[in-house]
Amino acid sequence: MATGSPSQAKKFGTFGGVFVPNVLTILGVIMFLRAGWVVGQAGLKQALIILCIANGITLLTSLSLSAIATNTRVGGGGAYFLISRSLGLEIGGSIGLPLYLAQAISVAFYIIGFVESLEFIWPGLDMRATSSVVLAVLFLIAWIGADLAIKTQYLILSCLVAALVSFFAGWHPVNELSAMVGTNYHDGQSFWSVFAIFFPAVTGIMSGVSMSGDLRQPSKSIPRGTIWAVIVTFFIYATQLVWLALNANRDTLLTNNLVMRDTAKIGSLIFVGLWAATLSSALASLLAAPRTLQALGADGVVPRFLARGSGAAKEPKFALALTVVLVEACLYQGDLNLVAPVISMFFLATYGSINLVAGLERWVHNPSYRPTFKVHWLPSLLGAAGCLFVMLVINPLATFTAVVLIFGIYSTLKRRQYRTAWGDVRSGMWFAITRLGLLQLSAARGHVRNWRPVLLVLVGNPKSRIGLVEFARCIEARRGLIFLAQIVTGQWQTLLKFQASQQKSLEDFIRENRLSAVAKTLLADDFEHGVSTLIQVSGVGPLQPNTVLMGWSDDAVKQSLFGAAIRRILQLQKNLLVLRESELSADHLKKRIDVWWRAKENGSYMLTLAHLLQANPRFRDHKLRVMRIIAEEAGRSQAESATRTMLEDARLPAECTVIVTRDPPLAVIASHSEKSDICFVGIAIGSEEKDGNPLDAYVPLVSALRGNAFLSKSWHDMEL
Repeated sequence: MATGSPSQAKKFGTFGGVFVPNVLTILGVIMFLRAGWVVGQAGLKQALIILCIANGITLLTSLSLSAIATNTRVGGGGAYFLISRSLGLEIGGSIGLPLYLAQAISVAFYIIGFVESLEFIWPGLDMRATSSVVLAVLFLIAWIGADLAIKTQYLILSCLVAALVSFFAGWHPVNELSAMVGTNYHDGQSFWSVFAIFFPAVTGIMSGVSMSGDLRQPSKSIPRGTIWAVIVTFFIYATQLVWLALNANRDTLLTNNLVMRDTAKIGSLIFVGLWAATLSSALASLLAAPRTLQALGADGVVPRFLARGSGAAKEPKFALALTVVLVEACLYQGDLNLVAPVISMFFLATYGSINLVAGLERWVHNPSYRPTFKVHWLPSLLGAAGCLFVMLVINPLATFTAVVLIFGIYSTLKRRQYRTAWGDVRSGMWFAITRLGLLQLSAARGHVRNWRPVLLVLVGNPKSRIGLVEFARCIEARRGLIFLAQIVTGQWQTLLKFQASQQKSLEDFIRENRLSAVAKTLLADDFEHGVSTLIQVSGVGPLQPNTVLMGWSDDAVKQSLFGAAIRRILQLQKNLLVLRESELSADHLKKRIDVWWRAKENGSYMLTLAHLLQANPRFRDHKLRVMRIIAEEAGRSQAESATRTMLEDARLPAECTVIVTRDPPLAVIASHSEKSDICFVGIAIGSEEKDGNPLDAYVPLVSALRGNAFLSKSWHDMEL
């Protein structure tokens, strides 16, 4: 297949590539067949308000569109390209598919309008057969290529201008302007239902941007052509509405869809203009829709064969063929008033997304967002809010359906886990939100009542520590943050080349297991040095780890470096949590969470962790037991009363058990919690101890317990 240079493929300028397609799509079937009906129903005053609201949304969207277009090299796909490169492929695809449907349905909409006008000349015309013939002719023009279509549009523009000149030259007023100001809604119509039917009249601004892949200078042509098209067509519509109010009575406006012909100087030219407008709008949409589908195919949102192009200009002929099939299916509806609101919903969703993209890009102050056409974020966000508001007032059910459709597409694309080669606004948006939150959090006064688990989890090879990772997820319980870390020890020069791959492997593990975690890979000379460094460099501001979670290992416990690392954790004022995973399956263990209370230090910390575990469905049906050991029977009543009061104040439903014995505490714990699923044991470790391993004394206990054992040491006490 021959390929052409970019200069050959992209050859259209502002006027031919943007302004003319936009104007011809905007000045379409609604102007000729429904504008009079809008004035008859809403009256001149509300008709002009409808125009201003609709055109205001379009103008705000044009400004947003222009800003985005001047910030990036616009590729094929128009609005889809801009949204996907700003908000990500998932959101771009969820908007791009409805946009494609709106463009395809628009083709049917304009063809129906054209055929409806033919019935005035040939009553009894077979509308479906005629619509199919018209579609076939337009398909042939589009198949030959955009070049022929663009040239055809100049002839159509001439016909449209002649029709408008004839209409405005006709002057025989029958009303005082005041008589047409008030409303006269019939047949259950209202302001917003009339607005829904009129709104497609101003939705042509996507025709130019959809041709972005065929423009010489998209970043210059799109802003100029789009904004000028909106301004020019606004004045044409406003003048037309006033002209109709003066030159036709209300009954005529409501019943005669071709009232413009009766008003015009040369009535036959209105037919010429109507045919030119409807056919050109249909052709513009038929050119735009396949290009949107082609871009979706190129990104893998739809089957990639739809991205195939023919010739030097890469004409989307596969996408065109599919679009024609869809249009033919829509033609069987054959009702303008039924199709128009559907188009309104899809276009409003697209316009809202365009405005949202521009507003967020500007609001988050992304350094890479440097459009030459600058727009403040407020107008863009107002445009997005306006689109949503109009959707709701037009038809809440249709809005809900559109949102469900978009969200469904988004969810499907999200599950595919796309990896894109471009950055989008989401990272900048989250950065701005995170920055603001961190500054506010740093300024706030911390208190133990507001304690949240920020875990530094030492996983090594995470695939061999699945249980440790799962417990970290349960303890974090979507209330804190997890830093999933691995320490790689050895010679610096040898390890350096593996650091990036190790980090990527850890990030892949987090993504594949859908963990709410941040990956951290550290190179260190030894384990103790690695732990010390990790604690000091992980996190930012108040979002620093407050708890270090590590796994028990019989081999590690025997090593002096392991003991030194534990002491270093406490010296750096972090809570310590060491997990020995169960040797038995959950079916062979009792559904209990035991917390062995020695003193308030450690005790309230362990109770908080137990409470967080119970928030997980896996442990929701587990009984929480608070266990205490005392030496004298005389102290039982006081110990039980104090413990129950503490639990009531903490609002924790737990069973209190006081054991009176002089046996060694670790042996008592082992006998009572041997088969409990979870057992929290507070450990006594002096942070200033320099010799020996502080966990050596707990080896017999850990060996005796069959369930999951947590050895816990709180740096400071929690407040429950």
